[in-house]
Amino acid sequence: MSNHLVWFRSDLRVLDNPALYTAATTGQVTGLFLLAPQQWREHGLAEKKIAFVLRSVDVLAQRLAALGIQSKIIAADRFADAPRQVLRAAEAAQARKVFWNDEIAINEQRRDDAVAQTLMSNGIAVERHQAFTGLPPGSVRKPDGSSYSVFTPFKKRWISIAVEQGIHPLPAPAAQGPAVHTVTAPDALDGIEKSLGADLWPAGEERALTQLTQFSTAAVQTYDTDRDLPNLAGTSKLSPHLAAGTVSANQCLKAAYQSNGGKLSGGSASIDTWISELIWRDFYNHILAEHPRLAMGQAFKAETDQLPWNQSQEQLRRWQQGETGFPFVDAGMRQLNRTGWMHNRLRMVTAQFLAKHLFLDWRLGEAYFLRQLVDGDFAANNGGWQWSASTGTDAVPYFRIFNPVRQAERFDPAGEFVRQMIPELANASAKQTLEPWKFGGVGNYPEPMIDLRQARDRTLAIWKRARA
Repeated sequence: MSNHLVWFRSDLRVLDNPALYTAATTGQVTGLFLLAPQQWREHGLAEKKIAFVLRSVDVLAQRLAALGIQSKIIAADRFADAPRQVLRAAEAAQARKVFWNDEIAINEQRRDDAVAQTLMSNGIAVERHQAFTGLPPGSVRKPDGSSYSVFTPFKKRWISIAVEQGIHPLPAPAAQGPAVHTVTAPDALDGIEKSLGADLWPAGEERALTQLTQFSTAAVQTYDTDRDLPNLAGTSKLSPHLAAGTVSANQCLKAAYQSNGGKLSGGSASIDTWISELIWRDFYNHILAEHPRLAMGQAFKAETDQLPWNQSQEQLRRWQQGETGFPFVDAGMRQLNRTGWMHNRLRMVTAQFLAKHLFLDWRLGEAYFLRQLVDGDFAANNGGWQWSASTGTDAVPYFRIFNPVRQAERFDPAGEFVRQMIPELANASAKQTLEPWKFGGVGNYPEPMIDLRQARDRTLAIWKRARA
């Protein structure tokens, strides 16, 4: 039986892992994970995410060891080091073929192409699979073969394909022998402690599956309403696991499908909504695969790159620190800074405040989110920011601008979430948490940094001039 090497990246699981499953059915497997701290730093990944990945690698190595699969964890500081390191690992394992699941962003694609070329030029075969999205990029097409740029028709076609093909997550591979000694990632990497955020974000495949089961059998039933209320635990909190690949999109979709009475649409409104959110994740990743320039700081709507974006570092700093003087915005930013995660409703509100009210370049906000988010996924983060800034595919119209006070009135009317996140307002009344300046201020909470109406009018005027 041949020896194979399986290179793990954003697929840190043994279940529903096509590269691992296929390799294990045809040979003896060795697992490989490359640590690329310098590259991750250059890509602006959050320290909490890097720590989460390291902990997830440990869990994966344990699960592989129980299946008799030895793992190697190797330092390859930059993607440029990957061809040499993967070749060396393959030769050490006497592997005749290297398997992996493709990643989607342009730098990762270039890295993988370089690795494949190096391996094949040294007589080692390569087999690449797709596992990051529910349906592979490029598989959801219009009848004329072109790609979608609007979500609703993409979703309809996505569902029709998924119904026709079915959703069939792969099982774990069979054990290839008795358990072997496990390996672990270093306790610290490039100054980042592996334990960072461990109290908030338990890592690994088993934890992901537990969360998925708990959510899909209970909280998903009220997801349609609860997901917009940041003071409730109304979302799955699976996004860090999806980003690291400790659970797959298809595992989530299968669980939703089963909870929805065997339907991907037309069932429970709440479950339908969660399925739609999972398809949005696919949509943004398919868009990124189709338009790699999005990973190069460019807007989907190229003409919007000519907008005269504000570059004020002081305004950016106040937004980053949650000191804008608008409690709902500041509560979201402080949640992000404190936990490495932000409720989705707040992601939209804070992004629109930056890109619409402050008219700061959306790329500044996109980069800051990525530097903080434990669930940082480039495609989803970029897609969400460009949606909010009206520069992206199927984005909100430029004249739609979320008013942070009205948003708070709808989604945190009693001020419970604001009081949790902003100590200065811990004893404020409900009305004071909405507009503290109308009460002469509350404690040392800052005054509003802008007038909302004037800022809105200015932004609309800029957009109208640009469109004219």
